Amino acid sequence: MTDLEHVLDLLPNYCFYFVSMPNAWHGAVDYDDHAIYLNENDNDYVQLMTALHEYAHADDIPADYSNKKRYKTLLAEKQANMTATRLLNDLFKSKTNLREDSM
Repeated sequence: MTDLEHVLDLLPNYCFYFVSMPNAWHGAVDYDDHAIYLNENDNDYVQLMTALHEYAHADDIPADYSNKKRYKTLLAEKQANMTATRLLNDLFKSKTNLREDSM
């Protein structure tokens, strides 16, 4: 099982869909349908981080974050990035420790 498959299994409240998107667009969340869309053209690590990032948005109040110049959007994006990083560290702590021990 890949790391991405592991994360998808841990988030049963949402359906994940892999779709072809423009390169600059990595993912999106559909609050009403409980769906998270990931760019199938991204590499595994980007898909993994995007899944966690969009899940962090899904846990927030539904909003339109398409305007990247709005202050609320910037705050929401920062929060989602921080949550994704924290979740990644929590979920794969043992792998991180193994990598550090081998150095």
